[in-house]
Amino acid sequence: MLIVEAAIAYFAEVGFEGQTRNLSTRLGVTNALLFRYFPTKEELVEQVYQHVYLRRWANEWEDALKDRSVPLEARLRRFYKSYLSVIYSHDWIRIFFFAGLRGVNISERYLSRLNSRIVLPICAEVRHAYGLPSPEKVPIATVESDAAWGLQGQILYIGIRRFIYNQNIADPERIVDAAVDVFLSGIGRVATAASVRRGRGALGDASPPSVHAA
Repeated sequence: MLIVEAAIAYFAEVGFEGQTRNLSTRLGVTNALLFRYFPTKEELVEQVYQHVYLRRWANEWEDALKDRSVPLEARLRRFYKSYLSVIYSHDWIRIFFFAGLRGVNISERYLSRLNSRIVLPICAEVRHAYGLPSPEKVPIATVESDAAWGLQGQILYIGIRRFIYNQNIADPERIVDAAVDVFLSGIGRVATAASVRRGRGALGDASPPSVHAA
């Protein structure tokens, strides 16, 4: 819809302090006509959320992350490169941060989705890759989810550098590979220590196996 597309561009440029009357001026229509379609600003913002965030979400991401026939390293690289291709856009990045700054619930809702569908599943797959207890047996510790959020944040920061700080990013996928490498270099130790602390018994002192063969 033309109004929603214009609202996406408008909020990405000026943030959510922008008034709907200025949006209607840009569209060349009256504010009354705009409100015929969207009686409140909140309803318009909801459509922005649906179009920019939910419609661009690929449901196959979740299944691919859990496909244990593929090594975890390969799954992470494939997922985050696909994910970056979606979020690496002017409107996605800027609306997300404007929403967070203004307390618009776009960011909160999307982060909740990420946590349940991406971050916690990654933690579970890390446990499996390193031969550690499943989350059903030993709940995921905060330090494990924080580590996974750290990887998520590194991917998001690629877009921040480009669309907030206006830096030139020559090869975003190379940065994804580096972020995954850094994550995998330490997550085995983090997950092992956390599961030992949270579990009923010690799991031993042996170093975790290489995830590349998982």
